[in-house]
Amino acid sequence: MEQRTVGRVPRRRRLSTAVVALAVGTLLLAGCAGGAGLPALQTGSPTSTSAPATPPSPLGAPASFVPCDGAFECATVTVPVDYAAPTGPTMGIGIVRAPAKDQAHKIGVLLVNPGGPGGSGIETVESGAVPAAVADRFDVIGFDPRGVGRSSALACPIGPDTPYYGDPDPGDAAGEAATTQAVDRYDRGCGDAYRALLPHLGTRDVARDMDSLRTALGQQQITYLGFSYGTSIGQIYGELFPQRVRAMVLDGVVDVTLPGLDYSQAESFENSLHQFAADCAARADCPAGPDAIAMLDRVRARVEAAPLPVAGTTPLSPGLLELGVVLPLYSKSNWPVLAQALKAADGGDGGPFRRLAAKYFEGSNSDTYNAVTCLDSSWPRNPQDVLTQARAAEVRAPHFSGNVLVSGLTCADWPVPPEPLTPPTGRGLAPALVIGTTNDPATPYQNSVALVGRLPGSALLTHRGDGHTVYGQGVACVDDQVNRYLTDLTLPGPNAVC
Repeated sequence: MEQRTVGRVPRRRRLSTAVVALAVGTLLLAGCAGGAGLPALQTGSPTSTSAPATPPSPLGAPASFVPCDGAFECATVTVPVDYAAPTGPTMGIGIVRAPAKDQAHKIGVLLVNPGGPGGSGIETVESGAVPAAVADRFDVIGFDPRGVGRSSALACPIGPDTPYYGDPDPGDAAGEAATTQAVDRYDRGCGDAYRALLPHLGTRDVARDMDSLRTALGQQQITYLGFSYGTSIGQIYGELFPQRVRAMVLDGVVDVTLPGLDYSQAESFENSLHQFAADCAARADCPAGPDAIAMLDRVRARVEAAPLPVAGTTPLSPGLLELGVVLPLYSKSNWPVLAQALKAADGGDGGPFRRLAAKYFEGSNSDTYNAVTCLDSSWPRNPQDVLTQARAAEVRAPHFSGNVLVSGLTCADWPVPPEPLTPPTGRGLAPALVIGTTNDPATPYQNSVALVGRLPGSALLTHRGDGHTVYGQGVACVDDQVNRYLTDLTLPGPNAVC
């Protein structure tokens, strides 16, 4: 969910930690919304991620850009698959550059990651997510992390949506058994297809790739902007290469100290669901009526009794319903979409929720999401432990515990063992700007507060509001302070609030 803490939206965690960005039909999971938040849900063609004719540069060589995708420039930078074996197999990392509009006053390069894991930085940059005040002064660089888009994208043989075709809610023995079997099939298929690559898709390797990009771009230092899961990349990059960071903005923080099967994200989504219901109750024209929670519970009971048929695709199951509820909660602007879907399902039409569930898996690479989250955190390796914790989550976040179950089972049986990230110390790192939204459903606000406490000299910018991530979404109070920091290195004052 960032992209997914409870499950998918990271930290799955699947609920995501996800910067989740959904624009023109494209979903960037745990993580977060590549600076563009989660705009109005709509259909259409996502930004193309087909690789342009950019031959990979030799290992360690400068990036060689060619015109691509309209006004942009593309390159492919070659990196080792395994940094412990630099003379071994290599892979290409696809990047795009939007040159600074004001070249005479250019500051340097700004690397951007939208979250996920599995989100495309190329799509984020090409969507114009970075405000003009910053894009004018930086060459803005988007990259597809390894396993995503133009960087050897994963495509496991069995779709990651498969475990949601049934009823993954904990507590029902038959549903748990069916979900476990579906997860086992998915995990085995991924392991068989990508056994050699899966151990090298974690955030440490992505951070090392980022430093290879810095070298290929000819820069002594970089400026970095990370949303949701992109904040994990920033934290690890800052720990591994602190002297290489000029400035760093982290919006919608993932807490890398938490175990994988942590249901604080599920609780945050539960809170956001109740915020949505309260807003709906205050509106006479809300399609979900004065008690949206009761309507959702009626719909859940209905699909648990028998999934709702949907023409042209699989039925709306309890698992897919849960994902359909998750997606519009990422942004308050999409609450009307959730209300309309609830009204339709309550009347027997599961199509709107089924389409929302499909969008949950669009655009962002869910296979890569699983590979990264299973590597980055500690997870129970005994499925019975997962079932026990998922049942506990059912009490605290009853509408989102299915994600806890699927995420935990996926990583309990993942083909390669985890290599959990360690918390950053901030030693030698320039002061960073950390942004937290008080009612962020995917990355709880307290994550941002805790990170500032671990990064000496850094500043917290609090956004009092709803939704996952905020920079670049038109909140002038936030954008002005972030723009000032990125261009002038001026941090907000203590206790800054928007």
